[in-house]
Formats: sequence, C-alpha cells, structure tokens
Amino acid sequence: MLRNCEECNRIFSHPTRTLCNECYEEAQRSFKAVKEYLVENPGASVARVAKETEVPVEIIYEYIQEGRLDVIPKDAVLKCAICGTAINVGRVCTKCRDDLRSTITTEQGKSRDSLRSRSRVHTLDTIRGNKKD
Repeated sequence: MLRNCEECNRIFSHPTRTLCNECYEEAQRSFKAVKEYLVENPGASVARVAKETEVPVEIIYEYIQEGRLDVIPKDAVLKCAICGTAINVGRVCTKCRDDLRSTITTEQGKSRDSLRSRSRVHTLDTIRGNKKD
C-alpha cells in the first residue's frame, strides 16, 4: 500500500508502518539510544536523557506511555487522560480503564438485547403473516 511518511511526507510502500524506511530506522536508533542510556544511568532525569541522547522529551514520554522502556527516568510524571491521577505507564489509570470496560460491556449487552427482541418480533411477524395466507 502506498502512503506518505508521517515524519518526512515521502511516499513509501509498507502494509502496516506509517514511517518510511529511513524515518523508521532513525526512530529505532533513537529508542535504542534512550533505552541504553537509561540502563547505564537508571537515576537520570527526563531532561538529562533528552540532552545526552538528543531525543526530544516528547518522544521519551511517548516511549514511557507505550510501556517500551524497562527503566523509567526518575522524574517522569504521567497523568491519566481522564481523571488526572498519576500513572506509571499508558494513558489511562486502572480505575478509569475498568470503568470504560464496564460501560462498553453494558452498552454492548443492551444493543444485543435490542437486536434479539427486534429479530424475534420480525420472526413472529413473518410467522403470523404466513399463517394468514
């Protein structure tokens, strides 16, 4: 599939990636640099990691949110996108994630029940229609 690279806007072909080969390789080098620096300097701050690896702070926070780093900078602070509670990884805290899951499950159950009742009524109407003939 042909697409434009999210980073440099060059046209490339890949079934799943959003980055061209050059940008993908650069992203991999950046991640490897951050990961290795944190393994060697586990107490480093986010600003220090960014300065030493020349990887922007925003990218380092993306790595943390994605859960890709085994060692996290000592001052990394992530907050739940819904309630603002401090979290270690991801975008949503456990409580909000559970609330979302229960809401989705409840809504799916309601829509299934309404579909079943509609299909039964349709079936009964069809049966009744056949009996009239």
